[in-house]
Amino acid sequence: MINREQIKEVLPVFLEMKESDDIEISEVLKAQGLKLEDAERVSAFFPSAFCRIALSHTFNLGFSDTYCIEGKEGEFSFQEEPIYKLGIEMASEIYHNEPQLAEVFNCIVARSSEFNSVNNALNAGADIEGANFSPTNYSGYKTLGNKCGLFSQVVS
Repeated sequence: MINREQIKEVLPVFLEMKESDDIEISEVLKAQGLKLEDAERVSAFFPSAFCRIALSHTFNLGFSDTYCIEGKEGEFSFQEEPIYKLGIEMASEIYHNEPQLAEVFNCIVARSSEFNSVNNALNAGADIEGANFSPTNYSGYKTLGNKCGLFSQVVS
């Protein structure tokens, strides 16, 4: 069973592997004791969760409640993903109360496609105030879009 402290202990992996892709990070998280489905969800959802916390303190933006998986039909709800919800909680806690983790926090934020979209828009001189995001698209993961396992039942 995975818990909040176990996830918090593996967060530095994002900084240590900042040049690696999400799948490589998932593999390292798995090697550090997370189940594959949990490792993939941390790798995929934490950048979105952390980015949303960071951006919501600076801009008035609308974020989609759903995500898409390449090769799967339809949209999936972030609210049905306990690891995403845990990511929001942990991101808020770190943002407000743990400045010693700022470098890890920023590294996780920078992995988000939403962060990259905002960064590109601002660099192009766009006014993003009030902008709304479409669902985030994920690819390369084996377990996203599938029903969650025991961790979902424990955290929910």
